[in-house]
Amino acid sequence: MNRFFKTILPVVLLAIVLSMSISTQAKTKKSQRTIYYIVCGSYSSLDKAIKQSEMMSEVVFYHVYKATVNGKAVYRLCCQCYYNESDAKKDLNGIFEGFKGDDWWIWPSKGIAKCVYRPLSPADGETRMPALKPLTKAITE
Repeated sequence: MNRFFKTILPVVLLAIVLSMSISTQAKTKKSQRTIYYIVCGSYSSLDKAIKQSEMMSEVVFYHVYKATVNGKAVYRLCCQCYYNESDAKKDLNGIFEGFKGDDWWIWPSKGIAKCVYRPLSPADGETRMPALKPLTKAITE
């Protein structure tokens, strides 16, 4: 019996360690997937971004996401996000065409960006909208 533990136990422990390592790698790769946000403006302060979001939210609702550019925080108004860049471009030039201005663009973010402000829900005007979730296909058809 003692010989059994000396032979089998190290193999079992190695299998457990390897399975934990593979699971951690899979989670890391998934979180680093590029997400493509449609950006409707970028601001150096959170207050300015929130004010602009509240002013613009009539038909399209703009969430504020934090990003770091050249070591400084910037706050980006985003109206939608996608797993695929071509879907983001399709909707930017399709469904959002009537809203977009010169400062609208696609932001490729490594993983889900940090949402720092969510507009009020039009349903009741009291609760906040959920953070944007990446779409798997374009809305525009």
